Amino acid sequence: MAIGKIGAAVVASIFVALPVVGQAAPGGELAAARAAYEQRADPASAKAAVELFRAAAKADPASVDARWEVARAAYFYGNYTQAAAPDSEKMTIFDGGIALAKEAVALAPKNVEGHFWLGVLDGVYGEAKGIFKSLAMVPEIKREMQTCLDLDPAVEGYGPDRVLGRLYFKLPWFKGGDTKKSIAFLEKSLAGAPTNALTKLYLAESYKSEGMKAKAIEQLEGIVTMTPDPRWVPEHPQIKAQAEKLLAKLK
Repeated sequence: MAIGKIGAAVVASIFVALPVVGQAAPGGELAAARAAYEQRADPASAKAAVELFRAAAKADPASVDARWEVARAAYFYGNYTQAAAPDSEKMTIFDGGIALAKEAVALAPKNVEGHFWLGVLDGVYGEAKGIFKSLAMVPEIKREMQTCLDLDPAVEGYGPDRVLGRLYFKLPWFKGGDTKKSIAFLEKSLAGAPTNALTKLYLAESYKSEGMKAKAIEQLEGIVTMTPDPRWVPEHPQIKAQAEKLLAKLK
């Protein structure tokens, strides 16, 4: 992939901050990775973030943060930056993040971010592989989200309830899929983090599935007109585009 002028400048500025002799200063890889992740709206920076977090994890075998943060970066890179890529490529990206998220959980069993991103990556890996081929992963996803609910339900914008809500929406009914349960989890997540556009999009889709058209439209219009939460600005354009597409079908 060619790196545009903005991407090249961002990546170059990240590496300029590191020492040029021998190796990076202690913690330098992690700082560089975080700087790249903050610029993840740029494709080159999103890719660099994954690579730099991997380097940070390799440099410090005891770093829990480097491990769960690479899992988070892998989610964004595979799910947003590489949204149009073949599923096989996405699976490779997600699988690398899963391995390091598992290491984070092993190093720190009470680290909520490790559990959260492990469950999230299991979910998107399963979607890329195909839902019927990935049903065996469902118990692990539920287990990781329950652990998050026990440790800190507010992680990533009340993410555990969002993940469970989406899971119940995606599962076939004969494997536990339940749109009413989906709505209950998503409404709980939205109550905790009302500015999370992804939760609003998922809730709109669940409302639509239950024939609750007016409520679905309300959530979608909220996404289209809202000022993005600063925490999730890079994700917002794709979420907004999906909301606009669904809104056009409902009106």
